[in-house]
Amino acid sequence: MRGKDVRFSQWLNVWFYGVFSVLFFSGVIWLVVHNAGTVGTEGEGFDGQVSPLEPWLLKIHGAAAMGSLVILGVLIPSHMQRAWQLKRNHFPTVAIVGLCLLMAISGYGLYYCGSDAWRAWISGFHSVAGCALPLVLVWHIFSGRKRK
Repeated sequence: MRGKDVRFSQWLNVWFYGVFSVLFFSGVIWLVVHNAGTVGTEGEGFDGQVSPLEPWLLKIHGAAAMGSLVILGVLIPSHMQRAWQLKRNHFPTVAIVGLCLLMAISGYGLYYCGSDAWRAWISGFHSVAGCALPLVLVWHIFSGRKRK
């Protein structure tokens, strides 16, 4: 990034879209598999049995979540700080950073929360927010390009 340019380097572009794609699709596929053909007890698809894909999807999702936090940490001093100083794209930036923060907090809650009632609520929030994240990202990208 040089001068007033806040675009990602090619390397960061590949890592960002790769990690966030794995994060998004592993979460969406887990939602589909988890809720597919739910006949048995709540939250168990496949005629009451948990799919053998679910643990693997959650492991992939968790690893991608850790990678996304590293990438967001890289973006703070480079992309975000420079754009903020140039007074570019503030509202979409606050929206996407806030949503990423809520996703990290709710992901932590899903992993460590012991209460079934809280876990169901956190899971619903995390799922809706996770599905909304690509839309907020697209808004952020297009509004940033529009301002140039």
